[in-house]
Amino acid sequence: MEIFVARQPIFTKQKKIFGYELLFRNGLENAFPDIDGDIASSKTLSNIFFSFEIKEILGNKPGLINFTKNLILQKIPLLFSPQHLIIEVLEDIEPDKEIIAALEQIKKRGFIIALDDFIYHEKFRPIMELCKIIKFDLIATPLESLIDFVKDIQSWDITLLAEKVETYEEFQQAKEMGFKLFQGYFFSKPEVLSKTEIPTSQITKLKLINEVGKKEFDLKKIERLIKKDVSVSYKLLKFINSAYFKRANPINTLKDAITFLGIDELKKFVNIVVISDFCETKPNELIRQSVIRARMCERCGTILKSKFLPEELFTLGLFSFMDALLDRKMEEILEHIIFSKKMRNALLGKDKEFNRISNIIISFEKGDWKNNIFNLISGAQIEAQLPEFYYDSVKMANSFFAGV
Repeated sequence: MEIFVARQPIFTKQKKIFGYELLFRNGLENAFPDIDGDIASSKTLSNIFFSFEIKEILGNKPGLINFTKNLILQKIPLLFSPQHLIIEVLEDIEPDKEIIAALEQIKKRGFIIALDDFIYHEKFRPIMELCKIIKFDLIATPLESLIDFVKDIQSWDITLLAEKVETYEEFQQAKEMGFKLFQGYFFSKPEVLSKTEIPTSQITKLKLINEVGKKEFDLKKIERLIKKDVSVSYKLLKFINSAYFKRANPINTLKDAITFLGIDELKKFVNIVVISDFCETKPNELIRQSVIRARMCERCGTILKSKFLPEELFTLGLFSFMDALLDRKMEEILEHIIFSKKMRNALLGKDKEFNRISNIIISFEKGDWKNNIFNLISGAQIEAQLPEFYYDSVKMANSFFAGV
Protein backbone atom coordinates (compact mmCIF):
# COMPACT_ATOMS: atom_id res chain seq x y z
CA MET A 1 0.00 0.00 0.00
CA GLU A 2 1.32 3.47 -0.90
CA ILE A 3 1.63 6.04 1.86
CA PHE A 4 0.37 9.50 0.95
CA VAL A 5 1.23 12.19 3.46
CA ALA A 6 1.28 15.94 3.09
CA ARG A 7 1.70 18.73 5.59
CA GLN A 8 0.09 22.13 5.83
CA PRO A 9 1.99 24.88 7.67
CA ILE A 10 0.51 26.71 10.64
CA PHE A 11 1.87 30.24 11.23
CA THR A 12 2.15 32.64 14.13
CA LYS A 13 1.22 36.31 13.83
CA GLN A 14 4.83 36.99 12.86
CA LYS A 15 4.45 34.46 9.98
CA LYS A 16 6.85 32.05 11.67
CA ILE A 17 6.15 28.32 11.65
CA PHE A 18 4.24 27.07 14.71
CA GLY A 19 3.72 23.53 13.42
CA TYR A 20 2.20 21.43 10.66
CA GLU A 21 -1.14 19.73 10.22
CA LEU A 22 -0.43 16.26 8.87
CA LEU A 23 -2.70 14.80 6.20
CA PHE A 24 -2.74 11.14 5.24
CA ARG A 25 -4.44 9.08 2.55
CA ASN A 26 -4.04 5.59 1.11
CA GLY A 27 -4.03 6.91 -2.43
CA LEU A 28 -5.28 9.71 -4.61
CA GLU A 29 -8.83 9.39 -3.31
CA ASN A 30 -9.80 12.05 -0.81
CA ALA A 31 -11.87 9.60 1.17
CA PHE A 32 -11.63 6.11 2.54
CA PRO A 33 -14.40 4.04 0.93
CA ASP A 34 -13.22 0.81 2.55
CA ILE A 35 -11.47 2.19 5.64
CA ASP A 36 -13.18 3.88 8.58
CA GLY A 37 -11.83 6.95 10.35
CA ASP A 38 -10.23 4.98 13.18
CA ILE A 39 -8.05 2.96 10.81
CA ALA A 40 -7.28 6.06 8.76
CA SER A 41 -6.02 8.01 11.78
CA SER A 42 -4.16 4.97 13.08
CA LYS A 43 -2.36 4.62 9.75
CA THR A 44 -1.51 8.30 9.82
CA LEU A 45 0.20 7.87 13.17
CA SER A 46 1.88 4.62 12.20
CA ASN A 47 3.18 5.93 8.90
CA ILE A 48 4.32 9.29 10.22
CA PHE A 49 6.01 8.03 13.36
CA PHE A 50 7.27 4.64 12.18
CA SER A 51 7.53 4.56 8.35
CA PHE A 52 9.00 8.06 8.00
CA GLU A 53 11.68 9.92 9.91
CA ILE A 54 9.58 12.20 12.11
CA LYS A 55 12.29 14.87 12.17
CA GLU A 56 12.29 14.97 8.37
CA ILE A 57 8.55 15.63 8.26
CA LEU A 58 8.21 17.95 11.24
CA GLY A 59 11.71 19.21 12.04
CA ASN A 60 11.42 20.38 15.63
CA LYS A 61 7.82 21.51 15.25
CA PRO A 62 4.66 19.74 16.50
CA GLY A 63 2.28 17.91 14.19
CA LEU A 64 -1.49 18.23 14.45
CA ILE A 65 -3.36 15.00 13.71
CA ASN A 66 -7.10 14.26 13.82
CA PHE A 67 -8.30 11.73 16.37
CA THR A 68 -11.62 9.91 16.25
CA LYS A 69 -13.77 9.15 19.29
CA ASN A 70 -12.63 5.53 19.47
CA LEU A 71 -8.94 6.42 19.29
CA ILE A 72 -9.37 8.94 22.09
CA LEU A 73 -11.27 6.45 24.24
CA GLN A 74 -8.51 3.89 23.60
CA LYS A 75 -6.01 6.58 24.71
CA ILE A 76 -3.91 5.97 21.59
CA PRO A 77 -2.17 9.37 21.94
CA LEU A 78 -0.43 8.08 25.07
CA LEU A 79 1.67 5.80 22.85
CA PHE A 80 3.45 8.86 21.45
CA SER A 81 5.44 11.82 22.71
CA PRO A 82 3.62 15.07 23.52
CA GLN A 83 6.69 16.83 22.13
CA HIS A 84 5.75 15.84 18.58
CA LEU A 85 1.98 15.56 18.65
CA ILE A 86 -1.02 17.86 19.15
CA ILE A 87 -4.35 16.09 19.50
CA GLU A 88 -7.09 17.40 17.18
CA VAL A 89 -10.55 16.45 18.42
CA LEU A 90 -12.85 16.08 15.44
CA GLU A 91 -15.89 18.30 15.24
CA ASP A 92 -18.37 15.40 15.28
CA ILE A 93 -17.22 14.04 18.69
CA GLU A 94 -19.84 14.50 21.38
CA PRO A 95 -18.50 15.68 24.78
CA ASP A 96 -19.83 12.77 26.86
CA LYS A 97 -18.36 11.67 30.20
CA GLU A 98 -16.10 9.00 28.67
CA ILE A 99 -14.56 11.45 26.20
CA ILE A 100 -13.99 14.10 28.87
CA ALA A 101 -12.33 11.55 31.17
CA ALA A 102 -10.04 10.30 28.40
CA LEU A 103 -9.06 13.82 27.36
CA GLU A 104 -8.32 14.74 30.98
CA GLN A 105 -5.89 11.82 31.22
CA ILE A 106 -4.30 12.74 27.87
CA LYS A 107 -3.88 16.36 28.97
CA LYS A 108 -2.25 15.29 32.24
CA ARG A 109 0.42 13.50 30.21
CA GLY A 110 1.42 16.84 28.68
CA PHE A 111 -0.47 16.80 25.37
CA ILE A 112 -1.96 19.94 23.83
CA ILE A 113 -5.57 19.44 22.79
CA ALA A 114 -7.09 21.30 19.84
CA LEU A 115 -10.73 21.43 18.75
CA ASP A 116 -11.01 21.01 14.98
CA ASP A 117 -13.48 22.95 12.79
CA PHE A 118 -15.21 24.27 15.89
CA ILE A 119 -18.78 25.55 15.94
CA TYR A 120 -19.79 26.77 19.38
CA HIS A 121 -22.51 25.15 21.45
CA GLU A 122 -22.93 25.26 25.23
CA LYS A 123 -22.42 21.48 25.46
CA PHE A 124 -18.79 21.89 24.31
CA ARG A 125 -17.72 23.99 27.32
CA PRO A 126 -16.29 20.96 29.23
CA ILE A 127 -13.99 20.20 26.27
CA MET A 128 -13.14 23.88 25.87
CA GLU A 129 -11.85 23.87 29.45
CA LEU A 130 -9.36 21.13 28.49
CA CYS A 131 -8.17 22.51 25.16
CA LYS A 132 -5.44 25.01 24.34
CA ILE A 133 -6.30 25.61 20.67
CA ILE A 134 -9.60 26.12 18.87
CA LYS A 135 -9.61 25.95 15.07
CA PHE A 136 -12.17 27.76 12.96
CA ASP A 137 -12.69 26.99 9.29
CA LEU A 138 -13.17 30.45 7.77
CA ILE A 139 -15.25 29.03 4.93
CA ALA A 140 -17.71 27.29 7.27
CA THR A 141 -17.55 30.07 9.89
CA PRO A 142 -16.65 33.45 8.36
CA LEU A 143 -14.81 35.91 10.58
CA GLU A 144 -17.82 38.23 10.81
CA SER A 145 -19.82 35.47 12.52
CA LEU A 146 -17.14 34.98 15.19
CA ILE A 147 -16.85 38.53 16.55
CA ASP A 148 -19.00 37.95 19.64
CA PHE A 149 -17.45 34.56 20.40
CA VAL A 150 -13.92 35.92 20.19
CA LYS A 151 -14.81 38.71 22.63
CA ASP A 152 -16.43 36.28 25.09
CA ILE A 153 -13.47 33.89 25.07
CA GLN A 154 -10.73 36.47 25.63
CA SER A 155 -10.53 35.60 29.34
CA TRP A 156 -9.93 31.91 28.55
CA ASP A 157 -6.44 30.46 28.18
CA ILE A 158 -7.14 29.41 24.61
CA THR A 159 -5.33 30.18 21.37
CA LEU A 160 -7.53 30.77 18.33
CA LEU A 161 -6.43 29.30 14.98
CA ALA A 162 -7.89 30.55 11.71
CA GLU A 163 -7.95 27.82 9.06
CA LYS A 164 -8.29 28.24 5.28
CA VAL A 165 -6.91 31.77 5.29
CA GLU A 166 -6.50 32.49 1.60
CA THR A 167 -5.70 36.21 1.44
CA TYR A 168 -3.64 38.71 3.39
CA GLU A 169 -6.84 40.67 4.03
CA GLU A 170 -8.25 37.66 5.92
CA PHE A 171 -4.94 37.22 7.73
CA GLN A 172 -4.92 40.86 8.87
CA GLN A 173 -8.58 40.79 9.89
CA ALA A 174 -8.21 37.58 11.89
CA LYS A 175 -5.06 38.93 13.57
CA GLU A 176 -6.85 42.14 14.58
CA MET A 177 -9.74 40.10 16.01
CA GLY A 178 -7.42 38.15 18.31
CA PHE A 179 -6.43 35.04 16.37
CA LYS A 180 -2.82 34.00 17.03
CA LEU A 181 -2.36 31.07 14.66
CA PHE A 182 -3.11 30.89 10.92
CA GLN A 183 -3.37 28.09 8.39
CA GLY A 184 -3.86 28.58 4.66
CA TYR A 185 -2.22 29.67 1.44
CA PHE A 186 -2.22 33.42 1.99
CA PHE A 187 1.58 33.23 2.35
CA SER A 188 2.05 31.99 -1.23
CA LYS A 189 0.43 35.01 -2.87
CA PRO A 190 1.77 38.54 -3.36
CA GLU A 191 1.01 40.64 -0.29
CA VAL A 192 0.93 44.03 -1.99
CA LEU A 193 1.86 44.60 -5.60
CA SER A 194 4.23 47.53 -5.32
CA LYS A 195 4.72 50.01 -8.13
CA THR A 196 8.21 51.02 -7.00
CA GLU A 197 11.30 49.88 -8.84
CA ILE A 198 12.99 46.61 -7.94
CA PRO A 199 15.90 47.52 -5.58
CA THR A 200 19.39 47.51 -7.06
CA SER A 201 20.51 44.80 -4.63
CA GLN A 202 17.80 42.49 -5.91
CA ILE A 203 18.63 43.23 -9.54
CA THR A 204 22.22 42.22 -8.80
CA LYS A 205 20.99 38.90 -7.50
CA LEU A 206 18.84 38.45 -10.59
CA LYS A 207 21.97 39.00 -12.69
CA LEU A 208 23.66 36.16 -10.79
CA ILE A 209 20.74 33.93 -11.73
CA ASN A 210 21.25 34.97 -15.34
CA GLU A 211 24.93 34.00 -15.10
CA VAL A 212 24.22 30.44 -13.99
CA GLY A 213 21.45 30.20 -16.57
CA LYS A 214 23.74 30.70 -19.55
CA LYS A 215 24.22 27.77 -21.93
CA GLU A 216 27.99 28.27 -21.85
CA PHE A 217 28.55 27.93 -18.13
CA ASP A 218 31.74 29.63 -16.86
CA LEU A 219 32.49 27.46 -13.81
CA LYS A 220 35.57 29.44 -12.74
CA LYS A 221 33.65 32.72 -12.89
CA ILE A 222 30.85 31.30 -10.75
CA GLU A 223 33.41 29.94 -8.28
CA ARG A 224 35.00 33.41 -7.99
CA LEU A 225 31.58 35.00 -7.40
CA ILE A 226 30.73 32.46 -4.69
CA LYS A 227 34.07 33.00 -2.95
CA LYS A 228 33.35 36.73 -2.75
CA ASP A 229 30.10 36.06 -0.86
CA VAL A 230 30.65 34.70 2.65
CA SER A 231 26.97 33.80 3.07
CA VAL A 232 26.79 31.79 -0.16
CA SER A 233 30.09 30.07 0.60
CA TYR A 234 28.92 29.04 4.06
CA LYS A 235 25.58 27.77 2.79
CA LEU A 236 27.24 25.75 0.03
CA LEU A 237 29.56 23.92 2.45
CA LYS A 238 26.73 23.42 4.94
CA PHE A 239 24.48 21.99 2.25
CA ILE A 240 27.08 19.69 0.70
CA ASN A 241 27.88 18.21 4.12
CA SER A 242 24.25 17.73 5.15
CA ALA A 243 22.63 14.36 5.76
CA TYR A 244 20.88 14.60 2.39
CA PHE A 245 24.05 13.55 0.55
CA LYS A 246 24.99 10.81 3.05
CA ARG A 247 28.72 11.50 2.73
CA ALA A 248 31.14 9.51 4.88
CA ASN A 249 33.76 12.27 4.82
CA PRO A 250 33.13 16.03 4.90
CA ILE A 251 34.01 18.40 2.05
CA ASN A 252 36.12 21.30 3.23
CA THR A 253 36.76 23.48 0.17
CA LEU A 254 34.50 25.39 -2.18
CA LYS A 255 36.26 23.94 -5.21
CA ASP A 256 35.60 20.37 -4.02
CA ALA A 257 32.00 21.26 -3.18
CA ILE A 258 31.39 22.69 -6.65
CA THR A 259 33.04 19.67 -8.29
CA PHE A 260 30.95 17.27 -6.22
CA LEU A 261 27.69 19.05 -7.01
CA GLY A 262 28.28 19.33 -10.74
CA ILE A 263 26.93 22.03 -13.02
CA ASP A 264 23.22 21.15 -12.89
CA GLU A 265 23.07 20.84 -9.10
CA LEU A 266 25.19 23.98 -8.67
CA LYS A 267 22.71 25.95 -10.77
CA LYS A 268 19.91 24.79 -8.48
CA PHE A 269 21.88 25.73 -5.40
CA VAL A 270 22.66 29.24 -6.65
CA ASN A 271 19.03 29.81 -7.60
CA ILE A 272 17.84 28.70 -4.17
CA VAL A 273 20.37 30.84 -2.31
CA VAL A 274 19.55 33.94 -4.35
CA ILE A 275 15.82 33.45 -3.94
CA SER A 276 16.15 32.88 -0.20
CA ASP A 277 18.09 36.14 0.09
CA PHE A 278 15.21 38.03 -1.54
CA CYS A 279 12.76 37.61 1.29
CA GLU A 280 13.91 38.56 4.74
CA THR A 281 10.41 39.82 5.51
CA LYS A 282 8.67 36.75 4.10
CA PRO A 283 7.70 33.55 5.95
CA ASN A 284 10.58 31.08 5.94
CA GLU A 285 8.05 28.46 4.90
CA LEU A 286 7.48 30.26 1.60
CA ILE A 287 11.09 29.72 0.59
CA ARG A 288 11.09 26.18 1.94
CA GLN A 289 7.89 25.45 0.00
CA SER A 290 9.42 26.84 -3.20
CA VAL A 291 12.28 24.35 -2.87
CA ILE A 292 9.89 21.48 -2.18
CA ARG A 293 7.80 22.40 -5.21
CA ALA A 294 10.91 22.76 -7.37
CA ARG A 295 12.13 19.29 -6.44
CA MET A 296 8.64 17.83 -6.93
CA CYS A 297 8.47 19.37 -10.42
CA GLU A 298 11.87 17.92 -11.25
CA ARG A 299 10.95 14.44 -10.03
CA CYS A 300 7.59 14.49 -11.83
CA GLY A 301 9.42 15.46 -15.01
CA THR A 302 11.24 12.12 -14.96
CA ILE A 303 7.92 10.32 -15.43
CA LEU A 304 5.43 12.65 -17.11
CA LYS A 305 6.04 13.49 -20.76
CA SER A 306 6.89 17.15 -21.19
CA LYS A 307 8.80 19.53 -23.45
CA PHE A 308 10.77 20.57 -20.35
CA LEU A 309 13.89 18.88 -19.05
CA PRO A 310 13.76 17.88 -15.35
CA GLU A 311 16.27 20.62 -14.45
CA GLU A 312 14.08 23.19 -16.25
CA LEU A 313 11.10 22.00 -14.22
CA PHE A 314 13.12 22.49 -11.05
CA THR A 315 13.75 26.11 -12.02
CA LEU A 316 10.10 26.66 -12.92
CA GLY A 317 8.92 25.22 -9.61
CA LEU A 318 11.37 27.38 -7.71
CA PHE A 319 10.39 30.55 -9.57
CA SER A 320 6.66 29.87 -9.37
CA PHE A 321 6.65 31.67 -6.00
CA MET A 322 8.70 34.63 -7.24
CA ASP A 323 5.72 36.99 -7.45
CA ALA A 324 4.93 36.34 -3.78
CA LEU A 325 8.60 36.66 -2.78
CA LEU A 326 9.07 40.03 -4.48
CA ASP A 327 5.44 41.22 -4.19
CA ARG A 328 5.44 42.03 -7.89
CA LYS A 329 3.71 40.77 -11.00
CA MET A 330 5.50 37.94 -12.73
CA GLU A 331 5.62 39.93 -15.97
CA GLU A 332 7.69 42.66 -14.30
CA ILE A 333 10.07 40.16 -12.71
CA LEU A 334 10.72 38.42 -16.01
CA GLU A 335 11.90 41.71 -17.52
CA HIS A 336 15.09 41.25 -15.48
CA ILE A 337 15.68 37.52 -16.07
CA ILE A 338 16.87 35.93 -19.30
CA PHE A 339 14.57 32.97 -19.85
CA SER A 340 13.60 31.20 -23.06
CA LYS A 341 10.13 31.78 -24.46
CA LYS A 342 8.85 28.39 -23.29
CA MET A 343 10.11 29.07 -19.73
CA ARG A 344 8.54 32.54 -19.71
CA ASN A 345 5.22 31.16 -20.96
CA ALA A 346 5.25 28.50 -18.26
CA LEU A 347 5.84 31.04 -15.48
CA LEU A 348 3.07 33.21 -16.88
CA GLY A 349 0.64 30.29 -16.79
CA LYS A 350 0.45 29.94 -20.57
CA ASP A 351 1.85 26.39 -20.92
CA LYS A 352 -0.64 23.53 -20.53
CA GLU A 353 2.03 20.92 -19.79
CA PHE A 354 3.56 22.86 -16.92
CA ASN A 355 0.12 23.87 -15.63
CA ARG A 356 -0.78 20.19 -15.45
CA ILE A 357 2.37 19.30 -13.48
CA SER A 358 1.95 22.34 -11.25
CA ASN A 359 -1.70 21.54 -10.49
CA ILE A 360 -0.84 17.95 -9.57
CA ILE A 361 1.79 19.13 -7.10
CA ILE A 362 -0.33 21.92 -5.59
CA SER A 363 -3.23 19.52 -5.08
CA PHE A 364 -0.89 17.06 -3.38
CA GLU A 365 0.50 19.81 -1.13
CA LYS A 366 -3.00 20.78 -0.03
CA GLY A 367 -4.10 17.19 0.51
CA ASP A 368 -6.74 17.75 -2.17
CA TRP A 369 -6.46 14.24 -3.60
CA LYS A 370 -10.00 14.36 -4.97
CA ASN A 371 -9.05 17.10 -7.40
CA ASN A 372 -10.05 16.36 -11.00
CA ILE A 373 -6.44 16.85 -12.07
CA PHE A 374 -5.69 13.35 -10.82
CA ASN A 375 -8.16 11.90 -13.32
CA LEU A 376 -5.60 12.86 -15.97
CA ILE A 377 -2.94 10.61 -14.45
CA SER A 378 -5.09 7.66 -13.43
CA GLY A 379 -3.04 4.51 -13.77
CA ALA A 380 0.13 6.47 -14.48
CA GLN A 381 3.32 5.49 -12.77
CA ILE A 382 3.50 8.90 -11.10
CA GLU A 383 0.53 8.06 -8.88
CA ALA A 384 2.63 5.50 -7.02
CA GLN A 385 5.69 7.77 -6.99
CA LEU A 386 4.17 10.97 -5.59
CA PRO A 387 4.65 10.06 -1.89
CA GLU A 388 8.31 9.22 -2.49
CA PHE A 389 8.80 12.43 -4.48
CA TYR A 390 7.22 14.52 -1.73
CA TYR A 391 9.25 12.93 1.07
CA ASP A 392 12.47 13.35 -0.92
CA SER A 393 11.59 16.99 -1.61
CA VAL A 394 10.96 17.72 2.07
CA LYS A 395 14.28 16.12 2.98
CA MET A 396 16.09 18.20 0.37
CA ALA A 397 14.52 21.43 1.62
CA ASN A 398 15.25 20.58 5.24
CA SER A 399 18.87 19.77 4.46
CA PHE A 400 19.39 23.01 2.60
CA PHE A 401 17.84 25.20 5.28
CA ALA A 402 19.46 23.35 8.19
CA GLY A 403 22.36 25.77 8.02
CA VAL A 404 20.54 28.87 6.85
